[in-house]
Amino acid sequence: MILGTGLLARAFASRFAQRRDTLVFASGVSNSLATSQAQFDREFDMLTTARERWPGRLVYFGSCSVTDDERQYTPYARHKLAMEKLVVSGASGLVVRLPQVVGPTGNPNTLTNFIRDRIERGEEFSVWAHAERNLIDVDDAAAITEAIIDRMHPAESGVVSIASECPIPMQELVTIFEKVLGKTAVYRLEAKGGRLHIDACFAQAIARELGIDLGGGYTERLLGKYYGPHK
Repeated sequence: MILGTGLLARAFASRFAQRRDTLVFASGVSNSLATSQAQFDREFDMLTTARERWPGRLVYFGSCSVTDDERQYTPYARHKLAMEKLVVSGASGLVVRLPQVVGPTGNPNTLTNFIRDRIERGEEFSVWAHAERNLIDVDDAAAITEAIIDRMHPAESGVVSIASECPIPMQELVTIFEKVLGKTAVYRLEAKGGRLHIDACFAQAIARELGIDLGGGYTERLLGKYYGPHK
């Protein structure tokens, strides 16, 4: 069963919409810049209700930003950690921490859509010189999550991070976008940002079993898939 209608919900629908043993909660706060307590409270109420009423596996999407040097103390990260605690407090709760998810969406607030739009319009934007990001294809996230669930005991709870093997500096990400779009970005560097600390070894091992290559060149292939000339 799927709760939600956005990018994650659509990607997971083909695998989980008909599963009666699993509820995929994909209706939470997705904007990492969010600060609205009302939004956070709404998600808390929905998740609490789902936890109380759903008898089987509950899958919740956390954020890899909760271990990020620059973002772990934001209202969004603190909220996500609180939701994680709620999910794993009972049996059969699985938290899947995700980095920047890339897929077919018109949401202008995603990192990749933001960069694409600024470059396409020739608008100047800020790039944090010391920041790293990690991108994952929503289709890969769905396949790996399904494999993780199938390996877990029905009553087991836990937290698993899914991420590519190669975090990428923000400036390099912009350079890849320039190549994919065939346009030059107009940006200013700011001496901000920090490194990522994501332990995704378990998920990466499963990805290799599934034939999903999360290694070198993954970001280039991913951006080409969704933003290239033959998208």
